[in-house]
Amino acid sequence: MTGDVRPASGSWPHWHGPAPARGAALAALSVVGLLCFVPTALAAALGAGGTVLRLRRLPLLRRRLAAAWSGVDIPEPYASPVSAPQPREGGWFRQGRRLYASEKAALRKRRARQVSRDRATLRDLVWLLVDPLLCAPVALLPAALVGCGLAGLTAVLWWQVSWPALGAAVLGVPLLLVGFAAGPWALRAHGRLTKRLLSPGGVAGGPGPGWWTWPRRAAQGLGAAVLLCLLALCGFLLALFQLMALVLSVPLGLVPVFAWAVEPSRRLTGLWRELLGEWAGADIPAPYRPRPDPPAQRADGHYAYGRHLHSNPTLPRWLTTRRRLLGDPATWRDLLWLLLNPFVCAVLLLGPAAMVALVVRWGAGGPGLALGVPPAVLAVWVTPYALRGLAAWSALLLAPTRKTQLARRVEQLTATRAEASGVQTAELRRIERDLHDGAQTRLVAIGMTLRAIERRLDGQSPELLEMVAEARENSAAALADLRALVRGVHPPVLAERGLADAVRALALGHPLAVDVSVDLPGRPAPPVAACAYFSVSEALSNAAKHSGAERVRVVLRHAAGALWITVTDDGRGGADPTLGSGLRGIQRRLATFDGLLDVASPPGGPTTLTMELPCVLSSARTSTSSEKD
Repeated sequence: MTGDVRPASGSWPHWHGPAPARGAALAALSVVGLLCFVPTALAAALGAGGTVLRLRRLPLLRRRLAAAWSGVDIPEPYASPVSAPQPREGGWFRQGRRLYASEKAALRKRRARQVSRDRATLRDLVWLLVDPLLCAPVALLPAALVGCGLAGLTAVLWWQVSWPALGAAVLGVPLLLVGFAAGPWALRAHGRLTKRLLSPGGVAGGPGPGWWTWPRRAAQGLGAAVLLCLLALCGFLLALFQLMALVLSVPLGLVPVFAWAVEPSRRLTGLWRELLGEWAGADIPAPYRPRPDPPAQRADGHYAYGRHLHSNPTLPRWLTTRRRLLGDPATWRDLLWLLLNPFVCAVLLLGPAAMVALVVRWGAGGPGLALGVPPAVLAVWVTPYALRGLAAWSALLLAPTRKTQLARRVEQLTATRAEASGVQTAELRRIERDLHDGAQTRLVAIGMTLRAIERRLDGQSPELLEMVAEARENSAAALADLRALVRGVHPPVLAERGLADAVRALALGHPLAVDVSVDLPGRPAPPVAACAYFSVSEALSNAAKHSGAERVRVVLRHAAGALWITVTDDGRGGADPTLGSGLRGIQRRLATFDGLLDVASPPGGPTTLTMELPCVLSSARTSTSSEKD
């Protein structure tokens, strides 16, 4: 006999001897898959991508067997394999925002990220639960009929010749024939059911949404209920581990333990969000705060956390991570949800699943089947609504609150504004470069040409010489105005030497005596540096025009995550931001970056302007801008 079980169109499938044995083998593999469910779910929840990929061999084997034994091709909807990370500078391997010393660690993290975002992993988990209940009985039916037939035929060997033995033998023949004849059909049906569960779409050319739709949804709903109950139990254990880690981390000083406990919990809640989104249609976004930037190295080579300096960035990074997790309200909402979720799942989901299990048990006894079918149908019908109720309950704690949404909106607007300011600064620098390299160069060339014309004339035409001299003077004046305009658009010294040297250059060209004191361990971002420079320039201009001062002192320092600028003059005082446009202009300029201006100017002086600009300095010292006078 051939091994092809695909029937010809419009004909009865050929008799296939090994089909019942193959069906029994498929049923045995279903039991093996049920045993693999728990390790696969735990590996997916904890982000063990390598373990999930190894356990994925069972669904791949079932796809190949479905193609070879059932004639049903089941596509593999998995994401393409991840590529090996490439070494960066210093031999490090990057994955996301972190660097790893070994390629295996970076590849393991990359696989875990891929598996956690692959919907085919969730589909495999549901299949591992539903396959023994729905597909295995179909594959095992021919083998059961053949077994009953063989038992009837061998009854006369075990019993004495009697009418019951002869009746069993006579009944065994048709059971044996029906078992072998139904084998190919059972394999075909088993392959189609497996394809329904493992593939993203339905079977092309298969039965439409008729009799199959409701049983499929019922099986999927029951499988989802069992899976979510098991995941809720895993979450409860993770919550207990998180509470223990909190005690070990905060009072006892084991700093990284709490982060190690929170990370699997967040992975599990992320898996719950995906499952509830796919099965209950709930969209529950993650409300977690973004990861902070790694601690920056100071000019002296140390890493700061608060008022303490560390020679290694490991402990400051751990402390920063723990502070972020402890201060994130989503951490405590997740913990409360993990502790209460098993009890909610027991109420909403275990009831329908237990009712179906009782019906199966009653059905084995015979008479109780008729009484148990209506409650079982009701339980299956209630399951989708129970999933929606579970999604609504989860959204109460897992979804971002109104306050969190507003905070994230503010962060988004701040990032958008910073990006817009960066684009504006880049555009101003482009304009400055074009003016410097284009119009300014041409004016210089025009001046040189006019000078050459003057030398050629050499007193031949006094009127013409006078016109050329006037044109040369106008060209020189236009060049001076253009240079002043370039410095007003974006001073070249600000881009080349930094804020400190740019303010020093501003002080050197000021009519008053200006003292500059700088204590900056790095450079601020270019938009912030430009804002600070022009604010100091406006303050010095106001002091020269209105204060009657003789000396001005400018202090630049960085503290508490902000750039502080103090401009103090010994003038007459009485400055009021509500009366003059200069101070109002400084206020508007600082407000673009959430900066503040404080004016202390009593009558008789002195006048002190204190400007605060939130910013983060770069770690590198690239100029004298970080020196202190």
